Amino acid sequence: MAFLREAVEKQKVYLIQQLMESGVVDKNDLELYDKPISEIVHDYEQFCLEFEKQNALKFTRYNPHLKEEKPDFH
Repeated sequence: MAFLREAVEKQKVYLIQQLMESGVVDKNDLELYDKPISEIVHDYEQFCLEFEKQNALKFTRYNPHLKEEKPDFH
């Protein structure tokens, strides 16, 4: 079982390094190494949801009858 713990620990370190390189977490945040990998993944998922909410595209409907000038022939 020790090899499984070591594999999970290596995966956690890799995940934390990727998050630091992408700028999601602060490079000086060393308490991440104390968290279990499931908590880190959960926090990252929450970050992604908040990021999507803040940067969501807002679609508006085009109404051709508003503020559109039609040519008039007299």
